[in-house]
Amino acid sequence: MPCLVNAHLHLELSALYNTLSFDRGFAAWVQELLEKREATGEATLIQEAQRAGKQLAIDGVGYIGEISTLGITRPIAQSQELSGVWFQEFLGSIRPEVEIQKSDSLSLSMAGHGPHTTDPFLLQSIKEKTKAKKLPFSIHLAESEEESKFISGKKGQWSDFLASRGIDTSLWPIGSKSPVQYLDDLGVLDSLTLAVHLLNINDQDLDILARTDTRICLCPRSNFNLHKKLPNIEKMFKKNLAPALGTDSLASCDSLSIFDEMAFVRQKFPKIDPGLVLSMATINGARALGLERIAGSLGNGKKSEFIYLDVDVSSKSDLMESLTFNEI
Repeated sequence: MPCLVNAHLHLELSALYNTLSFDRGFAAWVQELLEKREATGEATLIQEAQRAGKQLAIDGVGYIGEISTLGITRPIAQSQELSGVWFQEFLGSIRPEVEIQKSDSLSLSMAGHGPHTTDPFLLQSIKEKTKAKKLPFSIHLAESEEESKFISGKKGQWSDFLASRGIDTSLWPIGSKSPVQYLDDLGVLDSLTLAVHLLNINDQDLDILARTDTRICLCPRSNFNLHKKLPNIEKMFKKNLAPALGTDSLASCDSLSIFDEMAFVRQKFPKIDPGLVLSMATINGARALGLERIAGSLGNGKKSEFIYLDVDVSSKSDLMESLTFNEI
């Protein structure tokens, strides 16, 4: 079968596995993550990221969408010959110069952390740069209640948190809109944008995503742990949005296995056809990263990278059940 695609992960947070609390709210989790990441030290962050990177291939992942704020995972991805896209993530309004490059192996691109954490003018700038190179641009979107309240104009706790991090939001054009509407107004939603999470959205948001042909990626296990909430996957399929799958990080779930992610989706959404769930982990992930020409399915013109699974089944339906319920 085709290699699996983990379209959204953070290898650099692997050292924080099983160290953070999920029961004190999202803002508290973010604050604890930042404190523990800083206290861990770069050497340990790199060591655990390397370990997690090696496990990806064992788990059948051939392509990744790796998000890095610190920049430490780029040499790891390159040394381990991981394929896909490595994204340098931007927060606040700092505009460092980074190299971007399109490649059939590991492309180098840029990501905005989120509409509630990254300066809107910076989002527009890095989106223009990635679009000019025909590279995907990734952003966390509509993930938390805090984000939605902040963008709608009820600044509150999240505004105070950003201020404590030295992020000035006084000129941001927020108010009376959803995070999806906000990014649409900024002009950053299109077929080269990968929107991740999409927990807090309505029908109007889904229509915007469909109209702009925005690629989407979901991380259900992480969402359930952090927010006790899941994206409306069934409605996304009805809107022909073709969601991909990611795992987020080991700071928010217990593995980077896409097989585990598929099994979780099957458990929580039993009405979704298992073939569609498999597409989330393969061809949809390849499309999300702009790799459908070479990955996501087996066929003429594709790269000769695939995984072999020894399964004991007697029909295609049994095969799909086995693959998506992790019975391998």
